[in-house]
Amino acid sequence: MSDQPPVTGRDDIDAACRDVADLGDVPLSEHVDRLTRAHEVVSGALSNVPLVALPQPGGPLAPTLPQPGRR
Repeated sequence: MSDQPPVTGRDDIDAACRDVADLGDVPLSEHVDRLTRAHEVVSGALSNVPLVALPQPGGPLAPTLPQPGRR
């Protein structure tokens, strides 16, 4: 695992990532507050982002298994 939080190019998200990157060094009582604030920042940033359709199961990119008795 990296010692550095990710860099997204968005100052608000980068700051939220930095704020939770050191949770191991802060008292447990602060974890919920920090995680809640980070979740709010990321959720707010993603609220207006269009969703991308994922491939349907069984579609052209789905892995295929060999049929029993066939090679």
